[in-house]
Amino acid sequence: MPVDVKIPEVGESITEGFLVEWTSPDGATVAADDALLVLETDKITMNVVAETGGRLEILVPAGETVRVGQVVGRIDTDAAGDAPSKAPAPVPAAEPAAAVAATPSADVSGLSPAVRRLVEEHGLDPAAIEGTGRAGRILKGDVLAHLERRQDAGPVPAPAREEAPVAAAAPARFPVPPSRPQPGPSPGLRQSRQPMSRLRQRLAERLVEVQRTTAMLTTFNEVDMSRVMALRERYQDRFVERHGVKLGFMSFFVKAVVDALKAVPEVNAFIEGNEIVTNHYFDIGIAVSSEHGLVVPVVRDADRLSMAGIELAIAELAGKARNRTLELADLSGAVFTITNGGIFGSLLSTPILNPPGSAILGMHAIKERPVAVDGQVVIRPMMNLAVSYDHRLIDGKEAVTFLKRIVDDLSDPERLLLEI
Repeated sequence: MPVDVKIPEVGESITEGFLVEWTSPDGATVAADDALLVLETDKITMNVVAETGGRLEILVPAGETVRVGQVVGRIDTDAAGDAPSKAPAPVPAAEPAAAVAATPSADVSGLSPAVRRLVEEHGLDPAAIEGTGRAGRILKGDVLAHLERRQDAGPVPAPAREEAPVAAAAPARFPVPPSRPQPGPSPGLRQSRQPMSRLRQRLAERLVEVQRTTAMLTTFNEVDMSRVMALRERYQDRFVERHGVKLGFMSFFVKAVVDALKAVPEVNAFIEGNEIVTNHYFDIGIAVSSEHGLVVPVVRDADRLSMAGIELAIAELAGKARNRTLELADLSGAVFTITNGGIFGSLLSTPILNPPGSAILGMHAIKERPVAVDGQVVIRPMMNLAVSYDHRLIDGKEAVTFLKRIVDDLSDPERLLLEI
């Protein structure tokens, strides 16, 4: 029985998209929830998955503009039991197929609930996973690192586990997804052209619109990061062992932003017509640069989350960004945005607002430099901070007070965490 592969509804305002590529080839035997194609709209790039198993027939080739609801392929469910036309991913030698098939009958009694769920969902053998916790305990980050290595290994047995697995699996900030290798220009070619993606076109429109419709201004300050860095170093191992995720800088900044928004509520507002709308919740957007363009996934109700909760939320959204499984709901409704140009080495910038938010915080690279402390010149790890804001709504006093509150919180993180 043939089942249509249709372009799904992505959002109320989206009526069409661009079929970037088919991730499953024509004639392949697919299973339910297998990725079929990559769809790009003016707001999001996402994977479209199979609703059922069977043999795939491609009706619309990659590179075409498609409408929401359009049939672009079919899946013959009667062929679901046939031998697959694409070879299944081999299991690395470190984890034989027999062991995988035996799970979850494998011993998972000593695992935390989060780790046990991951092991059972992916059919893993805990004995094949190297634990980095105390006494060799398996952490959530160990499982994620194991899955990542198994996927990257392909037909080659998994490499020796010499790198730090938790750091690789649970980043302190949103990572930049690896770009696909692009062919270089032909020798002697002086120029080349390619169409802008829909996401890039929409981003360009939004940035120009922000500049045109707001009175954007930026204020700057700097913060000594030595106490935050010392606190992370002191408690990192216990934090990872307890929560299965690494303690990064971003959770400190999210906490500081929430505290500053509470102290200066004018920043947590926006203009709508002739009214000022003040938000009383704290959904914080984190700007992410990807090969497809800029996206801003949102950490919901950040004021209610612990440091671990923030880091886990960021890690989850980072995974969705890498796997192209972000939904519009993940990208909408930020009251304030944080962007970190420091991961690329930026020392100073003026970030552009992300509507409907009226302000945005720019983080930058941490650099050791001489500063005056109590009349003495000392070397400290310093970071430049920038807050861009809509001057129609937020006056200089409020903007400077807001940024100074963030600086004070990060200069004395114990006070921030104690909420005093």
